[in-house]
Amino acid sequence: MYIPADFRVDDPAVIRAFLEEHPFGMLTVNGSNGWPVSTHLPFLFVETQDQWAVECHLALANELADFLVNGAKATMVVNGAHGYVSSSVYTHVNVPTYNYQAVHLSGTIEVMDETELVEHLKAVVADFEKSRASQLDFDNWPAEMIRHYVTEIKGVRLIILKTEAAFKLSQNRNEVDFDRIVNDLEQIGQHELAKAMRLNRKQQQ
Repeated sequence: MYIPADFRVDDPAVIRAFLEEHPFGMLTVNGSNGWPVSTHLPFLFVETQDQWAVECHLALANELADFLVNGAKATMVVNGAHGYVSSSVYTHVNVPTYNYQAVHLSGTIEVMDETELVEHLKAVVADFEKSRASQLDFDNWPAEMIRHYVTEIKGVRLIILKTEAAFKLSQNRNEVDFDRIVNDLEQIGQHELAKAMRLNRKQQQ
């Protein structure tokens, strides 16, 4: 991924927090005849012994499932806040731009066995239900229902070997222009991008 120096993110804590806040990405591998095959999946970020990975599952009917084999090279692309920035609010004449957050996770695939897949599904439900007052409990579901679903999906783990992160959030703008950009974004309803910009600015100070 092309990343200008002003927008490169190297802090593992910042990247990890971003992945935990945005657990949905596009997984891509090379398919037949070199054509890339992609699908969009929720994922869990996991770390064991300083090794990062993301775990996800997909339907066996998904074309991508055929290419997700042990050792296959793959990339997960995760997007965050993004939006158009009008140069009309700058204190000088310049062109408009587009701000965004993106993380690319590249590595190799490990296919889960049935036991790992069931544990993964249980962890997915627990993670996505954790903020709800009344939470679903995986253990309360009929075992036969779970066994049926497991026969129709594939669980995979992407062992991350390379992480690239770009947060283009007007870091190269002076304080006056930065504040004017954020205020303009808030006025047009781009609250997520404005929030991301303010947080990133604070982390850099």
